[in-house]
Amino acid sequence: MLCVLCVSPVWGGGFDRAVEAALPRVVKLYGLGVGTQAGYGSGVLVSADGLVLTVFSLLIDSEHIRAVTSDGTAYGAEVVYRDPVRQLALLKLKPAADGTTLPGTTGDGATRVGDGVREQVAESIGSFPHFDVACAGPADGSGSGCDGASCLSFLKPGDWVVAAGNSFKVADGMEAVSVFHGVFSARTRLDARRKVKDFPYHGKVLAIDAITSNPGAPGSAVVDVEGRFVGMIGRVVISNRTHTHFNYAIPREVLWDFLREAADPSARAAARLARRSKDDGESAAVDVGVRITRTGYRELPPFVERVRSGSPAERAGVQKDDLILSINNANVGDVREFDERWRMLKAGEPIDLVIRRGRRIMNVRIESEKPQ
Repeated sequence: MLCVLCVSPVWGGGFDRAVEAALPRVVKLYGLGVGTQAGYGSGVLVSADGLVLTVFSLLIDSEHIRAVTSDGTAYGAEVVYRDPVRQLALLKLKPAADGTTLPGTTGDGATRVGDGVREQVAESIGSFPHFDVACAGPADGSGSGCDGASCLSFLKPGDWVVAAGNSFKVADGMEAVSVFHGVFSARTRLDARRKVKDFPYHGKVLAIDAITSNPGAPGSAVVDVEGRFVGMIGRVVISNRTHTHFNYAIPREVLWDFLREAADPSARAAARLARRSKDDGESAAVDVGVRITRTGYRELPPFVERVRSGSPAERAGVQKDDLILSINNANVGDVREFDERWRMLKAGEPIDLVIRRGRRIMNVRIESEKPQ
């Protein structure tokens, strides 16, 4: 008879290894919070000199960011680099020796939390335990690391994972951060929104069933049962396909690409230029005077909400309440597909639409204008 308890790595101390690897390499972050935007979160130490990987959020726009390491020491932090598309940010820990008072501190070298527990405010930067994102393992040699591309596929569907972070601000003082465990399901691409706004990152993610879609969890470290770093919890989003909160992690290889870009000034400049060109191209391409109805879920059919007077769309005969069925011979089933097709257009080239008006199916050609 097969003994499941005898062969499962989880029952052989796997969760212990995962937790031991994750906890000292996660920091609690405190900063700006407004309305429903939590002023607390999580980050992952990725260098010995205090670089912290986290998510792009309102928190990092605070004038004074406080970061608390696993030993209860409070540091300041400053933003080194941010990417609004991948929704990632890189912070650098710094001492408070210059007299800066961190949020939540007493101003006398300590932080008072809850019933009197005090955190020590750092006056210098030491050597931090951290994950080597390039090779997935803890940088001190513990756990099972690997090198380069060989790390890309070691996580298999059905593997256990552990997420460690400051969910719900439970660990407000020197306490250890919260730990969630779950199963990795699949690699997929993110198609999601925050409230009614489309989420800008549409890249690769790891789908997991650990309940991590909650305040404070974004920025949490995700490791496998061997303690290998596999990803980081992303921002809280709603799936456009299921209309429910989606539990996911940004995979290690995407994070590594971001870190390499952050470390290379020429790569950073190229990324900014690419984003600017993409935004300019999209603005020019869609500027034909048509507005699509977007109230409600993204799966709504792409009805025309408004046509601007004197626009190329009006001259072509497009009218309010027309339903767009295809763009340049590519079928359009909903607003999401409309956006995908529209982003591929180039300003100045004709746009062939098939529309439905009442019971009539019509072909319309819009002569788009080149940007001035």
